[in-house]
Amino acid sequence: MRALHPLQAIVSAAVLLVACDSTTGPDLPPPSDDSGISVLTVAPSFATIDGQRFVKLTALLSGAANGASQSEVAWVSSDTNVATVRAGGLVEGRKAGRVQISATWQSAHGSATVIVLNQVAKKPTDPPACLALSIPTKC
Repeated sequence: MRALHPLQAIVSAAVLLVACDSTTGPDLPPPSDDSGISVLTVAPSFATIDGQRFVKLTALLSGAANGASQSEVAWVSSDTNVATVRAGGLVEGRKAGRVQISATWQSAHGSATVIVLNQVAKKPTDPPACLALSIPTKC
């Protein structure tokens, strides 16, 4: 039988040590998020703007550590030519098309799809009063 060269023995031992390291095993829990947020869901997840100019989206935070408020959620539109989104999730249709509206709070994020069906009428000075509510709605 042939003896191992000392360098082969060292390399083999190192490979075995790395491969068997217990910190890389599948039995470890996933890293925790210090924020306490496990899920951010946007409601409704699909909305259509047809005739009215606005739709209200809401970020639903589950597992919030210190009761995060809606004002702490950042909103963004994938195409501001089709629709823009204001703080608080108020989406304003600008022209016909499809857009993804995303909400983010710390490391949690969610999104909704908004379809603007028609060329939207001229912009009113303020959104309808019913959209100031914090519940998802269409006016």
